[in-house]
Amino acid sequence: MLAAALLAGALLVWPDGVARMRLRHLGPVPDAGLQGLRAVVGRAPTTVLVPAVAGLAGLMVAGPLHACAAALLGAVASDLRRRAGVRGRRLERLGSWERALDDTSSALRAGAGPEEALSRAAEGARSGDPEVAAILTAAGSHARLGGDVAAALYAVGARQTGGSAAGGGAAGAGSGGAEGGRGVDRVAGELAGAWLLATRHGVVLAEVVDGLRADVASRRERAVRVDAALAGPRATAVILTALPGFGVLLGSGFGADPLGVLVGGPIGGVLCLIGAGFLAAGLLWTDRIVDRASR
Repeated sequence: MLAAALLAGALLVWPDGVARMRLRHLGPVPDAGLQGLRAVVGRAPTTVLVPAVAGLAGLMVAGPLHACAAALLGAVASDLRRRAGVRGRRLERLGSWERALDDTSSALRAGAGPEEALSRAAEGARSGDPEVAAILTAAGSHARLGGDVAAALYAVGARQTGGSAAGGGAAGAGSGGAEGGRGVDRVAGELAGAWLLATRHGVVLAEVVDGLRADVASRRERAVRVDAALAGPRATAVILTALPGFGVLLGSGFGADPLGVLVGGPIGGVLCLIGAGFLAAGLLWTDRIVDRASR
């Protein structure tokens, strides 16, 4: 039953092949019901879908206690995957800003105006990070119309990251959250501060932007080094999490029946739930320690 449920879930979310994608552009695909079901599944958040599927599989195989244990482990796994995705997007955002700032400073040094430099950087960032491109496009439009570019950078950065632009301008530029977090985009706020520094104190804008690019590059390189250094502890946590499974296999090899005990009654369900709780606590605790070390 467990294998059938997992196989059905895998087939449900299996990606389309290249030929099927081409046929979709030529005409309607006949299996509209399956496509609609997959669309609903695709809109469902992973943090809800994974625990629900895991709990359903546990209920089909054993019982309600096993379903709770499976749902708990599924929730922890989806949460850890979400956190890993946030870390990856943070690195990608830093890389996009580094390239955009490099394009901006290069255009300024080549004699382009601020609005043209921002537009070029936005065009280059559009394929990599649409949010960075949107911030630079809005700033370039304000520069072209003679508006407040610093306030535009702060306000658009706040909208892109889900925060509030209240109190905008340079006052909030240095207090923004990390890339991809809530509040003003940190690099957008720093670029707003650089713009104010150039317009109010006569500092060469190309040099200020290039200095900001170097700072963003150093932050990205440090984040990459720290992430690589912490790959070992993360792998160790995964191995330690898998040890109970190896223990069950070892007991089965010695002629015992640990799997039958775990899925064969209420005592096994209680043991599974307790074990899942320990595994979940260990995974979350380890991830929190590693996350603190990466800051």
